[in-house]
Amino acid sequence: MTRKDELKYLFLIVVIFIAACIETDIYLPAFPDMMVAFGVSEGAIQSLLTWNFIGICLSGPFYGPLSDAFGRKRPLMIALGMFLLGSIVTLIAQNLDQMLWGRVLQGLGSGGCFTLGTAILFDAFKKERAIAANNSLSTIIPLIMAAAPMLGGYLNNAYGFRSNFLAIAVCVLLSLVAALFWFEETLPAEKRTPLQAKKVLKDFKLALSSLPFWQLTAVSSLSFAAYIAFLSGTAVLFVVELNMSKAIFPFIQAAVLGGWVAGSLLLSRSIRKWGIPKIKRVGTLLCLLGGLILALATFIAPRDPYFLTTGMVVYAFGANWIIGIYFPESMEILPDIKGITASLLTSARLLISAVVVGFTSAFYNSTVYPLSAVVLGSIVLILPILLSYEKRKSETVRI
Repeated sequence: MTRKDELKYLFLIVVIFIAACIETDIYLPAFPDMMVAFGVSEGAIQSLLTWNFIGICLSGPFYGPLSDAFGRKRPLMIALGMFLLGSIVTLIAQNLDQMLWGRVLQGLGSGGCFTLGTAILFDAFKKERAIAANNSLSTIIPLIMAAAPMLGGYLNNAYGFRSNFLAIAVCVLLSLVAALFWFEETLPAEKRTPLQAKKVLKDFKLALSSLPFWQLTAVSSLSFAAYIAFLSGTAVLFVVELNMSKAIFPFIQAAVLGGWVAGSLLLSRSIRKWGIPKIKRVGTLLCLLGGLILALATFIAPRDPYFLTTGMVVYAFGANWIIGIYFPESMEILPDIKGITASLLTSARLLISAVVVGFTSAFYNSTVYPLSAVVLGSIVLILPILLSYEKRKSETVRI
């Protein structure tokens, strides 16, 4: 594949991902206004995230086998069409229940964007180039995500919360048009597997029984869940309880994403200088350090949003290095069923995130303590999983 072809596929993958990425962050600054408009509580408004993630989880396992059997493009068009329909529903919803249905439809569609975009990445790029391409995405996508809350905050203040959902709908429409006219199938017919229930169940069984795959999936999922729980919780806590200006809060979100972007920008250079094993260790230590700073801030200054956010910025940097290394590694554990592994990874990550956000919402008490407990609890789970995985991997290499 030429450099021109690589850039083309990278651009298309960004287009596929862009709407799915911003649909979580862009409207978080509008949570307080949406609470007033729909007359609901903090926990109820956070269910917009939970039900969106449930939609993604429900759809993920279907896109993988379908794309392995029929190629990536046709399932992608179905996913984007459903995503657009859900976006229209959220735009015209008159109450929270209607909004939730729209968010579920958006999840059913955006799940395909994540799953199929990941499969396309590992179709188009070989292992070594896939790591570089994934790192490029890890730089580009967070920049877009960092801009999303600032854009969302501006739109909400200038035009109301519905303008955020209009922006999502426009992005989905542009993604659908780009995929329809410029995306060329990446899975050749000779590499497709027939959609046979017995074969699909066998492949799912293979993936479900792979301990290394699930160890790395758990690490990625818990890292993401901690991040999204903090952002969703602080969208209400900082503005409503700590009296932070709605104009300033998007920059707090952007700061956390800035930690991620900084890690992404330095990842490739750091790998070349120090090697993957050292980057894994440093990334893990930074996640732990971020958690410790957050814990310190929680007990010393629980009403200081800037001190609290500092810990998450450090955490985000370390999480980027962990996910940036272990995510491509997890996709290569079962290289012959990437559609299924991509769908399982996506579904597991969002299911865990939905559970964690729902748990955080249920125990939300207008303080930072539940949010900090979730982040610290995730770190406590991540550390032994990584130690177990690396120990098992080193023993396998020696054998």
